[in-house]
Amino acid sequence: MEEIKRLVLAMQFMTRLPIPIEIDVEKREFYRIASYFPIVGIVIGGILSLLYIALKDFFSREIVMTFIVAFSYVLIGAMHIDGLADTFDGLFSNKDKSKMLEIMRDSRLGTNGVLAAIFMVVLKILFLTNIHENITLTALLITPIIGRLSIVFSMMISKSARGGEGLGGLMLGKVGIREFAIAFVISIATSYFILPLAVFVKILTISLFVTYIVSKYISLRIGGMTGDTLGAVNELAELTALICFVSVSL
Repeated sequence: MEEIKRLVLAMQFMTRLPIPIEIDVEKREFYRIASYFPIVGIVIGGILSLLYIALKDFFSREIVMTFIVAFSYVLIGAMHIDGLADTFDGLFSNKDKSKMLEIMRDSRLGTNGVLAAIFMVVLKILFLTNIHENITLTALLITPIIGRLSIVFSMMISKSARGGEGLGGLMLGKVGIREFAIAFVISIATSYFILPLAVFVKILTISLFVTYIVSKYISLRIGGMTGDTLGAVNELAELTALICFVSVSL
């Protein structure tokens, strides 16, 4: 029963899907929901796949993929791309660590953040459009899973830059090998039914490598990770997966 509660809480935390269930959870146990982030990715990928099937015979591929990318942000309240924008505003502000963290917390967007968000949306649309039609559904299903698993991986290898404050602080420094192992098994088990395991492992390895480099770079700059930078990790991992899918032929 506790695991089901954690799964529901993960869905509520990571999406804007209407789940009218109130769940009480102790702060010190909140980090355990990270194990189920890939299931959140499965649900998001499933919804996006259904949207693709519904639209592909009525609009051009470019328009369909624009709808797909836009709706992917609607599903999660634009949480991760907002984090990407805040991360770029902070990291490229040419300020010291404390000022960078302050800028990331500011609700206003700067030029760097706006450009990062625009380029991310445009690149996702372009790469989705150029993925071979026979693996489009596969890419739509798998990419959100890789993005969420990358968040879990980043949390496992990083500490909180804010000393445990904020939403990210509820999990950073607490998520460990157990949570990542569960998330990893869920991801592998799901992918087994969607694409060849060797292909999934190759794409996942590249995405996790990018996640490692990004996480270590950000940690070097601001002394750890935050909720915003974890959102950036998701966006960059998803983009990496899409780039990989463009070169895949199944």
